Amino acid sequence: MGLRIAVGGFLHETNTFVARPTAWRDFVEAGPWPTVTRGEAIPDTFRGLNLGISHVIAAAQAAGHEVVPLAWGCAMPGGRVEDEAFDRMSAWLAEDLARARADVVYLELHGAMVTQSHDDGEGELLRRMRAVVGEGVPILVSLDLHGNISPAMVGLADFASSYRTYPHIDWGAAGGRCMAWLDRVLAWGGRPARATRQAPYLVPVTTGCTLTEPSGGLYRALEAIEAETGVHLSLNMGFPPADIPDVGPTVLAYGADQASVDAAADRLFGLLLAAEGDFAAHRPLPAEEAVAEAMRIAASGARRPVVLADTQDNPGAGAPSSTTGLIRELLRQGAERAVLGIVHDPLAARLAHEAGPGGTVDRLGGGGEGPGQEPVAGPWTVAALSKGRFRGTSPMLRAAETEMGPTALLRRDGVEVLVATIRQQPIHREVFTHLGVDLGSRAIVALKSSAHFRSGYQEIAERVIVTLSPGVNPEDPASFPFTKARPGLRLRPGG
Repeated sequence: MGLRIAVGGFLHETNTFVARPTAWRDFVEAGPWPTVTRGEAIPDTFRGLNLGISHVIAAAQAAGHEVVPLAWGCAMPGGRVEDEAFDRMSAWLAEDLARARADVVYLELHGAMVTQSHDDGEGELLRRMRAVVGEGVPILVSLDLHGNISPAMVGLADFASSYRTYPHIDWGAAGGRCMAWLDRVLAWGGRPARATRQAPYLVPVTTGCTLTEPSGGLYRALEAIEAETGVHLSLNMGFPPADIPDVGPTVLAYGADQASVDAAADRLFGLLLAAEGDFAAHRPLPAEEAVAEAMRIAASGARRPVVLADTQDNPGAGAPSSTTGLIRELLRQGAERAVLGIVHDPLAARLAHEAGPGGTVDRLGGGGEGPGQEPVAGPWTVAALSKGRFRGTSPMLRAAETEMGPTALLRRDGVEVLVATIRQQPIHREVFTHLGVDLGSRAIVALKSSAHFRSGYQEIAERVIVTLSPGVNPEDPASFPFTKARPGLRLRPGG
């Protein structure tokens, strides 16, 4: 007999050290994913996308269940979510859920949402949803690999599956795992045994990339333990720039009995503890050294571009994506065939469109908050223009269409800079190629991202260099001025 499965989502990764709050308009603006969507428009809007809700809807319908769509919204990472936005989306979800007569609830969440009034955004949201459906209706959630998992989240939801890849290639598959485990959750009375283990140290965002070690090995071990024990496991690396008690890595485990769940959780947690030294060995390069090394590799006859990851201005961690330190360093060292993006500079994009191809813009960059915001003087020549609309092919985000707003490629000497109107990471190569940029002909490709860019760019890179240029997202978590972190937490691996 088919079930009535209510589906919805509310996602935000909150950097509490960013002053500008995240407002309702940020959820509406969207960009690389759909805008806020409610009700019957959800199935068609999300069909075929690499999102948890998309996979849940497809699996539920294939199994003969009835899908009851609620609401879904996601905003780019940024400062605390304004209460007005949180309360509006929470009310939509609660109102629609009250009418749904659901047998099961699925929610696509992030796990690192912090609001103006709630350090544990997901915990508060789940409290409100649980108040609607009571204790008898199972709530299953998918979570981002970077979730900061609280005891309230684990207690209020009945099952959680987190991404196992960073870049998040399995974003949608995490939702699919919720459906794959649904029958077992129901067989366990809707309340499976569960275990949580919080790590005693923070992991820099860059070192959590599963295309590198030790992270890749930890997730391979997770799947081996899961296959051996029949216990569902998640390893959340945490999101460091969040001044909350539950910041940091967490192991989650679900299964039929407490003893097996605890044993599986302890095995994975032991491996996480043992990996601390390997995480601590990671050494990114300051911008001066990174650019010099990239130019050396290019001069040695490399046939592919060197990719520089401007991690400390990563909009995927809430940064403004408008710093100019790496641009300045490329110009200072006389880099040739270098392209950088995405710089969030709506003013420069507008002025470039007004000037037209071959025209000039007096300056670019700056205007955001924090270090590294000094504009770079021109003249910058307008090399190409677009509306910033294209279909991306990165396996992480298979959106029907990406929106960057008015976009321009600006050139000065041997350096090109892509400026756009809507803030987002350069996940797709089409960010550049839709403007006619042949990435294979470039010596250096500099990207404002920490790891998600690898989904689209690593396969064309001669080498990837994590680069430190001034920005509000320090690569070293110990640089953040924590006041609420739990006692004894090491703010960096080995710290």
